Amino acid sequence: MENYTRKPELSAPLGEPLAFQDQEIPVIREKLLIETVRSAFGESRGGLRRKPSDEAWDWILSENREMPFSFAQCCREWEVDPDKMLDWLRYYRRKFMS
Repeated sequence: MENYTRKPELSAPLGEPLAFQDQEIPVIREKLLIETVRSAFGESRGGLRRKPSDEAWDWILSENREMPFSFAQCCREWEVDPDKMLDWLRYYRRKFMS
C-alpha cells in the first residue's frame, strides 16, 4: 500500500523551476489536454461523474495561446487545430450540459 501522507518528491528544490526533458513535453501536453477536457465535462480519471470544472473551461477558453502548456499548444502538439477542437468542445458542451 502506498503512503499518501508524505509529500511527493520534486525533481527540483522548492523555488526553482522544474526542468523537463524534451521528450517528456509531448506526453505532458497530451495528458494535460485529455484530463482537462474530461474535467471540463465532469468526468473523473476513474470515469465517475462530478461537477464540471469551471477552471478547466477557463484554461480551454484562455486567450493566452502561446504559453508552452496552453490549450492551443497542447492541441498543436498532436496536430489538432485548436479552433476546430474548441468548436467541437462547445458543441458537445451545449449538447450534453444543457
